[in-house]
Amino acid sequence: VLVIIYLLMIIDKSNISNALPAGFNNVYLKSTPIEFNLAVSAHLIGAFLFEILSSLVSKILGFHVWIPIIMVCWGALSMCQAAVTSSVQLGIVRFLIGAAEAGFSPACIDYISLFYSRKELTTRYGVFLALSIISSAFTSLLAYAILQIKGAALKSFQIIFLIEGVPTIIFAAIVAAFLTRGPENARFLTPKERTFTIERLRQEGGIDEKKQSVMRSQAKSAFMDPRVYVYVLIATCGIIPNNALNIFLPTLVHQLGYNPVDTQLMSVPPFAIATVVMLIFTWLADRYRIRTWLIMTADIIAIIGCAGMLATSANDPNLFKVRYIFTTLIACGVFTTQPIVISWLTGNIVGQYKRNITIATFFTIGNVGSVIGLLVFTKDAAPAFTTGIIICLSTLTFQFILSFLMKLHLDYENKRRDLVTLAEHSIQLSENELKNTKLIREKAAKLVEDEPKFDEILCDRHPNWRYYS
Repeated sequence: VLVIIYLLMIIDKSNISNALPAGFNNVYLKSTPIEFNLAVSAHLIGAFLFEILSSLVSKILGFHVWIPIIMVCWGALSMCQAAVTSSVQLGIVRFLIGAAEAGFSPACIDYISLFYSRKELTTRYGVFLALSIISSAFTSLLAYAILQIKGAALKSFQIIFLIEGVPTIIFAAIVAAFLTRGPENARFLTPKERTFTIERLRQEGGIDEKKQSVMRSQAKSAFMDPRVYVYVLIATCGIIPNNALNIFLPTLVHQLGYNPVDTQLMSVPPFAIATVVMLIFTWLADRYRIRTWLIMTADIIAIIGCAGMLATSANDPNLFKVRYIFTTLIACGVFTTQPIVISWLTGNIVGQYKRNITIATFFTIGNVGSVIGLLVFTKDAAPAFTTGIIICLSTLTFQFILSFLMKLHLDYENKRRDLVTLAEHSIQLSENELKNTKLIREKAAKLVEDEPKFDEILCDRHPNWRYYS
């Protein structure tokens, strides 16, 4: 159910990318390219302002109440894009779409973490976010079908907006009947399964702490933890190219000599291939409990794609197929990092309130990266989009470096806590054993295997907690 909601949200938010090749552009709205891009990106400002507030409202009212309400709102507003005739009108509608959608993504990430342990999260987030890529491909196919409609009173891009907004409003009723606050009253679980789900996640902070003192303590911990901001910065570096590609990939494909109709069809393979790569990487992340090496590998794939785009001419038809391959490589790398980074953050941050606030902060600050991603590809930079590609290359490189430095820090912190544990139990190690991190980890883990790994105040600062790197 969550996946379908997310698919509908992505379609309603990014259907404008399919409207671009169909004639919905700055010329139609009688505005400059930069005014048009600012209007398109206005939904990110709405999301930035309301992300944390909406996330907290979903926690208070319950997912089953708040999510259906905002679904109806953003579905109706998405349809309103068909009626805009200026960049100002488009900007207002896009801002309201962002405000309506705000809080849904962090609420979903939080909701999933209530049912799965951290060693299971990456695959679930991978499947969840794979649908965002598939939805882009599906949107392109749907737009391709809509563009075949001839003789309609409305323009083809207006029909795209209207048709793609209706399913969201209809599906909201199903969501209201299905979702719950969490596993404790999940209708799709038996009483025995509910108890099992709650108990197995208790040591990871999966219980629902409701004391006001706990909430204040965890909220303070979320805002004061420097690791949270490093995670957010790593994610923002990936969000810039991610959002740019999610919106403008059909535009990049259009520059390779395809007409508006064929552009929709040829936008599908990069999205589809990227989905497969993402699912493979997220499975590996959970199977071997690794994060950093996979993020860095995905970054390298995308960096190769960006370098290839810069090294080849955008005006040479003989190189169009090569540039199409490079575009696909960028998609594979860029889309793959996001679920791994999200699971890295949620798996290492424990405590319901701390995790909820951290996820909301992650998406709030990440929206700044989304705005940058939308502004780096302007129409007057076609067909090479050199500035946009260079910015994406730079952010991917920075993400690569930050991820590696974060791994070094987490490995150091894990080893430090292991050594403290061994010292508290008067365990002496030889000089050679001190160099064997794996051995130290195994000895320390055995000593505290029956002890709590988490409490409501210390959260992930608990001495028995260990980070995934």
